[in-house]
Amino acid sequence: MVTQGQADQYHSQAGAAAVERLEQELAALHSRRRELAEGLDNRDSAGDRADAAAALEQSEDLSWVDERIAQVTEQIGQLRDGTAAGGDDELADGTVVTLRFADGTTRTMRAVAITEEIMDGEESSAMTVGSPLARALVGSSAGDTITYQSPSGEVRAEVIAIETPAAR
Repeated sequence: MVTQGQADQYHSQAGAAAVERLEQELAALHSRRRELAEGLDNRDSAGDRADAAAALEQSEDLSWVDERIAQVTEQIGQLRDGTAAGGDDELADGTVVTLRFADGTTRTMRAVAITEEIMDGEESSAMTVGSPLARALVGSSAGDTITYQSPSGEVRAEVIAIETPAAR
């Protein structure tokens, strides 16, 4: 079973690693935005249809980059202030759950609202807050049996322990 200290340490390490990865992505996005904006500013207005099509494509790319910059900036803020959480029908970000599956295996997993919170090598012990498994866990308690759909079919598991960030 995961102790409170282990869960807090893991969550803070994962959050710090996610912020670092997001900040790297943000720097790359800002660089790409500058390149695209300069390319649009330096275009000759007397061009043919191919030039107009290229300018339109570049404008669309710039728009996508602007949207992604806003998303990444919001995600960084959520990770820093601890508000990266799911909605009412989602498991809270940072929830740690231990499950026993029908084959007898036991797994401890952590719910993440932002996939960048998943540390390298920890992919198999993380689930997104909107995944079928996480949705099946909403409102459950230790001792409950949950059922959810996986790519290989229906899965049943017993909840051994579940700890939400609010309970810490």
